[in-house]
Amino acid sequence: MSHLDEADLALIAMGEPASAADERHLVACARCRSRVDQLSAVVATARTITDDDRPVTPPASVWEGIVAEVGLADPSTDAPVVSLDQARRRRRPALWWLAAAAAVGVVVGSVVTTATTDFGTTTPDIVASAELEPVEDSAYRGTASVESRGSDAVLRVSVPGLPAVDDGYYEVWMASSDAATMVAIGTLNPGEEAVLRLPAGMEMTDFPLVDVSVEHFDGDAGHSAVSVVRGLLPA
Repeated sequence: MSHLDEADLALIAMGEPASAADERHLVACARCRSRVDQLSAVVATARTITDDDRPVTPPASVWEGIVAEVGLADPSTDAPVVSLDQARRRRRPALWWLAAAAAVGVVVGSVVTTATTDFGTTTPDIVASAELEPVEDSAYRGTASVESRGSDAVLRVSVPGLPAVDDGYYEVWMASSDAATMVAIGTLNPGEEAVLRLPAGMEMTDFPLVDVSVEHFDGDAGHSAVSVVRGLLPA
């Protein structure tokens, strides 16, 4: 299955109406729905920016780090010449984010400040963690933790040994303790660890239950009622 362009997903996340074809695709495609949810969280965070969040002049060590990273001997050394075609190819993947930043009023000056879904550069503060126990006939176990990374809350989920699903995938949910209310957070690929940004404003006390379910490409965005693991985060 082909997927929607990243720029189109970003515009939909910012509130732009989707075309009829894109709407049909989102109904059937869990991957693109999950990406819209992730981008919507980025947009929601960006729209909370105030004047106090404006960029400030960085210390000299920032430029020194850039010089070291790109391999320049000193700030006066000429950078390598890059062809126009190469520059365009490198720039294209970032166009959707620049459009999103402009739409929500992020100021780009001498220093660029962006929100990102790459959480690897920030030391996490683990807020809560839980063992994910098998549900019914499931033979699998896993772990889940909620981490605080600056202003972001991140859910990290690992379920080793999950097999591939025929015509389907694994969805990660946060739910009320009685599982009466469930919110889809993102997908978990077999053999991988999912690191998912939680929606802004989601309170762990209201959604302490972590659930991983088997879903199918059937156009139904609700929970399939087929869970493989589940665990309750401590209050």
